[in-house]
Amino acid sequence: MMKRSHNQQGVAIVEFTILLPFFLFLLFTILEMGRAFYTYTELEKLSRDSTRFLSSELVKGTTGLYSLTDADISLIKNLAVYGSVDGGSSSYLPGLDTSQVQVSLVGNYVKVEISYPYQPMLTVIPGYFLTDDVDLNVTLTSSYSMRVL
Repeated sequence: MMKRSHNQQGVAIVEFTILLPFFLFLLFTILEMGRAFYTYTELEKLSRDSTRFLSSELVKGTTGLYSLTDADISLIKNLAVYGSVDGGSSSYLPGLDTSQVQVSLVGNYVKVEISYPYQPMLTVIPGYFLTDDVDLNVTLTSSYSMRVL
């Protein structure tokens, strides 16, 4: 009996060494998915709040129709990117720019759409077994529409 356990020494470390890369891959995948979900949730919040603000700020023109001015668009883009209509020095999400925000008015509905280039911590999977590297950068798009109040 003693001799049998003596033959098993070192097997656990070999098994651990084989399974460690899979466990690390699973751990980093879960962390990255959580980070991506958090970023998308923040993007949704920014587009929703910007749309809500715009829908309450638009006023009817003399013709009885709503109109969207360049000043309104600028305010909403600042609100979506910096979290303030006055603008700011740092964006709410890293790398978010006012050029990535689209504002439109169709009939009595306003729409704010934000396209955010999400960059994961590991941006490329090297192509060890493939011919090309796999690019992991994606564009997260959040769009929110609301009737003008």
